[in-house]
Amino acid sequence: MDWGVLGLVASVGLAQAAVASDVAREPLRIIDDRNLTRTVAEVRARFLATRSEVQPELTRLDIAVLLPAGRGVWRRGAFRGDHTAYPASCVKLAYLAAAMAWCRERNLPPQTVDADVRPMMAVSDNVATGRVVDRITDAPNAMEASEGGLPYDEWFRRRGYTERYLASHGLLGNQIVLNKTYPTNSGEEPDGYEERARQEHGANAMQPNLSAELVLRMVKGLLEPQANAYIRELMAHDRWKGGTVFGFGLPPGTEVLNKVGLAYDTLEDIAYIRLPNGREMVMAAYSNAFSGPEPRQPGPYYGSILGTLCGMMTERLGLLKGCPPRVIVDDASRDCTFTGSWTVTKPIAEAFRTTMHRADSGEGRTASWRIRAPKSGRYEVCIWYAQSDDQCRTASVTVEHAGGRKTIDLDLRRTGGRWVRLGDFALAKGGGVVTVTGTGPGQLVADAVKATLWPE
Repeated sequence: MDWGVLGLVASVGLAQAAVASDVAREPLRIIDDRNLTRTVAEVRARFLATRSEVQPELTRLDIAVLLPAGRGVWRRGAFRGDHTAYPASCVKLAYLAAAMAWCRERNLPPQTVDADVRPMMAVSDNVATGRVVDRITDAPNAMEASEGGLPYDEWFRRRGYTERYLASHGLLGNQIVLNKTYPTNSGEEPDGYEERARQEHGANAMQPNLSAELVLRMVKGLLEPQANAYIRELMAHDRWKGGTVFGFGLPPGTEVLNKVGLAYDTLEDIAYIRLPNGREMVMAAYSNAFSGPEPRQPGPYYGSILGTLCGMMTERLGLLKGCPPRVIVDDASRDCTFTGSWTVTKPIAEAFRTTMHRADSGEGRTASWRIRAPKSGRYEVCIWYAQSDDQCRTASVTVEHAGGRKTIDLDLRRTGGRWVRLGDFALAKGGGVVTVTGTGPGQLVADAVKATLWPE
């Protein structure tokens, strides 16, 4: 698989002036693009092929991609972009926008609701989300038999505040944005009026097309411009602390403003992405990818497999031109050398370029990749391999850099089929070596290494 899946990204700091300069000054218009739609379908099919052997449970993957075309026009390509699915915590994007509207209607600053909105977005706190829903709708949960409370019809009308807000901007469509995320402030499961509302109207449901447009409008200040800096601050996540899964497939220095959804087998991300070269993309993916081996991945990698999808998409769309240089060395390169007895495997879906090297035992065997950095600077270094339960529980990976050496222990039974970050290292021009050695029982594997220069 040679789509140049990208590496791991830097954390984002957003100054007020920088945010203000990015607020859209043109009316937004989205047009469906047949060529982009074909590309989205192609990348989707290739990604699913890489998961076919290790994750056959992954059968649902709906995607929407938006790319700027100038003067407020964005091209859209999608695969089942209007199909709804359970959004998990992605629904909190809609509650964030509605909370900002609630503050504006009352001439209150956005930070009025910060005590609950911030944990709702930063750590996906369900209890805080419940308090946000109660406050902006003035409709806390009630029991059918309660006396002196709101009649159900009036309660339901008030609880529909977020849906009416989305509908007023053409962003509701066939979606359901009504329910809290459980367990929450009103109980472990829906009860009373909340249970009746979900039984009669269904669970929350969102779709890639409209949720991608929602994120675009929020980031560009076309929804609640008075709160744009605050919205962008809350949507910016550290890509190595579980705040985004797309971020695992993007180069250093990329800005990602997003919300992840993860519950049961559901895995979703809806993100605005600005690459180091200034190119922009909005992407929404709804899947059942939190299945098979994915829930067993170590933190922060659980769910990160959608980063591989995002990296494939940016590569296939040609969005990386002008980004800082990167070097990828795979096991077939003359810059990859081996000691001891190794065999080349048959084609493996998870491998970087379909094949990799395998040794029955790590004892006395090493694989080394010479990076040959194109210029001196700070590089993010990652490794790629296909995972298997019969591989080394402990493999030592040593990075030789300008300041010496660093060794990292990896469990090769986990986090396969994606770039795994080894760290940031100063590399001299022409330098950089990565070596893997088996230190525990099980097979040792060697596939690919990548080094990406950080933006200056």
